[in-house]
Amino acid sequence: MKEAEKTAWIDENNKIVSFHVIDNGKLIMKPENQFWNFIFGLTNTGYRIL
Repeated sequence: MKEAEKTAWIDENNKIVSFHVIDNGKLIMKPENQFWNFIFGLTNTGYRIL
């Protein structure tokens, strides 16, 4: 069984992570086992979750 992919949008200019589409956001898709580590890594470098 294939692992579900999670999605987020990243605004690198404003250091924002969103789970909904945002203007000028870059779509990120990762398997769930990698997704949360990636998101937590962004928050540790100053990204805000919107």
